[in-house]
Amino acid sequence: MSENKQLTRKEFLKGMGYTAASVVAVGSISGLLTGCATAPAPAAAPAPEAAATAVDTAQAPQHPFPYKKLDPAVVEQRAFQGYKEKGG
Repeated sequence: MSENKQLTRKEFLKGMGYTAASVVAVGSISGLLTGCATAPAPAAAPAPEAAATAVDTAQAPQHPFPYKKLDPAVVEQRAFQGYKEKGG
């Protein structure tokens, strides 16, 4: 039983093909099963006190926002600070 079995390139590629096909098959089955899920329950009506604190959208700015030329140095500094503070 001390025989040293060698794996040929052909056998290796064949095994990798079977593995890849299996992964794709399992992935597609899980995608099909999610289609069988029931629809989510409708959201409940907001509480009366929540409706009283709703944001007034009449004061919202118009879209699209007007173009404003940006200073590249300031943008670079703000991007670096945001990355440094928020971690990416």
